[in-house]
Amino acid sequence: MSKLSTRLFNRISLPFYFSISIFFIFLITVVITGLLFYLAQVFGLLNEEIAQDGIVLPVVILMACTIIGTTISAITSKKMLKSIRMFIEATDRLAGGDFSMRLLLKSPPEFKILSENFNRMAEELGGIEILRSDFVNNFSHEFKTPIVSIKGFAEILKHDDLPKEERDEYLDIIIEESARLASLASNVLELSKIETQMILTNKQRFNVGEQLRQCVLLLAAKLEKKNLSIKVNVQDDHISGNKELINQVWLNLLDNAIKFTPENGIIEVGMKRNEDTIDILFRDNGSGISAEALPRIFDKFYQQDTSHSTAGNGLGLAIVSKIIHLHAGTIVCDSKPLQGTSFIISIPIGL
Repeated sequence: MSKLSTRLFNRISLPFYFSISIFFIFLITVVITGLLFYLAQVFGLLNEEIAQDGIVLPVVILMACTIIGTTISAITSKKMLKSIRMFIEATDRLAGGDFSMRLLLKSPPEFKILSENFNRMAEELGGIEILRSDFVNNFSHEFKTPIVSIKGFAEILKHDDLPKEERDEYLDIIIEESARLASLASNVLELSKIETQMILTNKQRFNVGEQLRQCVLLLAAKLEKKNLSIKVNVQDDHISGNKELINQVWLNLLDNAIKFTPENGIIEVGMKRNEDTIDILFRDNGSGISAEALPRIFDKFYQQDTSHSTAGNGLGLAIVSKIIHLHAGTIVCDSKPLQGTSFIISIPIGL
């Protein structure tokens, strides 16, 4: 059945269902009333005077039809009212926070569609609630840890007999943790801004190849610090988008590659033009990502390193994913433990 036929069927099915129901109620009412009057005549309960009376007989028939019709209507509507009560109860439970509630209404077709839509809504709300809970828990952890660290080392620095070397070491830790807090606040605000952005603004056409080369130069100091080699194979090509947001994507991915690549490792940045898109590749020969962690790398605050010993707050890839999807693009990660990680970003040439 085509989509148009299905849509047309769904539109007429409920009115048709009610029309058939009313028709059968009238039919059954007439049949039962006729049968009762026939039996009354057979058993002599209906004499000729009543049968020939122009007022009494119609009144008796009307009363009989009303009583019988009302009874049949009450019985047949009980099932439909039961479905409506089930829906009301389900919405009450859903409003109360029970996202496990599901409906299994089968007929009429509209009720089945209503049931499916309700179940999908409950599932989505349940997922959002889990994400919200995880976000609050993870944010609390990421926010509390540096504050506790800063407070502890600040208390130690109050001691006058502390050697200068230790004092400098603790001050460096406080500075590092303060920078981590500032980065966390900045990333949360940036992610919040991007998530609420439905339409891409400040679009312009720019040279993405030149932008990639500039990002490599910006992080040259980090590359030299770990003695990393980088192979850049990009050409001058233009795309349309938000230049500032796209720049964040390249910096995040390149910074991640530097962070997780061991000393003397190799990082590769590549570029390929297709008919309607441009593919950008970031590849490293670092520690890689486990199969269990791979599906969650774009989740907010998720970090494969549960000890949080690696610098970061788990928001970088979430921001990258949001920006890429805002540009109608795609991002794919391919990684295996101890075999490195590859990110391939595909962005439309024109938006």
